[in-house]
Amino acid sequence: MNERRAMRLGYLKRHTGPLMTVGAVSVLGIFATAVFHAVTGRGLGPEAFGLLAAFLSIVNIAAIGASALQNSVAVGTARSLAETVEGGGVVRPTRRWDSATIEALVLGGVGTLVVVVFAPLLADQLATSALAIYLAALTILPSFLFSVAQGRLQAVGRATSVAGWSTSSQILRVVLAASALAAGLGAVSVLLAVLIAITAAAVAAGWQVRGSHLRTATTAFSSHSIVLIMLTLSFAWLTNIDVMLVRMGTSESHAGMFAAAAVLGKMILIVPTTLSLYLLPRFVNRQGDRGAMKFGVNVILLTVLGSGLVAVLGMTLLRGFLISLFFGAGYTEAADLLPWLALAYLPWALAQGLLIRLTAAVSRLALAVLIGAAVIQWVAVRMVLPDLGATIVVVGVLGVLVVLSMLVLVSRHSRKMVAAE
Repeated sequence: MNERRAMRLGYLKRHTGPLMTVGAVSVLGIFATAVFHAVTGRGLGPEAFGLLAAFLSIVNIAAIGASALQNSVAVGTARSLAETVEGGGVVRPTRRWDSATIEALVLGGVGTLVVVVFAPLLADQLATSALAIYLAALTILPSFLFSVAQGRLQAVGRATSVAGWSTSSQILRVVLAASALAAGLGAVSVLLAVLIAITAAAVAAGWQVRGSHLRTATTAFSSHSIVLIMLTLSFAWLTNIDVMLVRMGTSESHAGMFAAAAVLGKMILIVPTTLSLYLLPRFVNRQGDRGAMKFGVNVILLTVLGSGLVAVLGMTLLRGFLISLFFGAGYTEAADLLPWLALAYLPWALAQGLLIRLTAAVSRLALAVLIGAAVIQWVAVRMVLPDLGATIVVVGVLGVLVVLSMLVLVSRHSRKMVAAE
């Protein structure tokens, strides 16, 4: 018992400082994200903000899809480095067109093409011009290239740099969006600000890793990389598509209210995202250490659950103040939705935390769970709309089912490690 306690204290001493540093940088990014939505929400009004949120759901799905590639690059690079060290070899310089870069170009290019092809249909569904859809499409490729640089930095433990570049991108978005709205421009100008910020961050992060000896040893689109990419992409779909479904299935005003509440409610998802920056490569490198793996999972669950409950309580007690502070007086209905949306997204935050462990294990069963949940979500939400209350219930109940399934999968992997010993 004393040995176990000493081991846990050792883990805490070794990792608390770096995690707090990454957390502090990420908090600044969270604040910048909140300010961005506050500025755009106040500057555009409920209907235009609901439209912007629908555009940004395309950007967000692509961006988190790009973070799927980031996870794949981080896991692949960490494994390659570990194998090189164990074999006593020398890490070869990164080729200009290594597998990660090829995957980024292909995925980013295909994603851009798909959105461009469906732009007229989306514009018709959202009752807007296709120009904004095209701008949203242009953010996809730089997002994927950004993810390659971020994945390489993450793999070598430079989590602070990863969080720093993401935070810098968020701050630049705020500055550019505020300037555009101050000049009297609309939602399309905000999308242009997002495009510029993403491109600038991609160039800067790529410059940092230029000439590095970091590479993935696998071929492009190996079975492992496909599973890793699809894990995060499917989770991104599940936690972002609800805003677009609501936009398509209810009035513009109600969609804007839902979008405003969802922006604040989903902020809890940033906690497991931050933990992933630090813990994912360490889960990869400690696959054979059952004690370390169990400790890491427990830290994730306690951190996400604790911060999530605090967030739900805060958003319940301060819902009117928060909505008024960030979005102004025209979002009264959003204040009523906020506590329930925050509670509905809590199990999704827990699921995202467990996904760190399952991503390190390249779990195909986890992917099957997420794909199944995506199908259920699409059908169920479309069935209950335009009832926003029922939509929130679907989001929450589905989140509980997903997190329970992931707990079973994590337990299964733990039992496999015991059997291997």
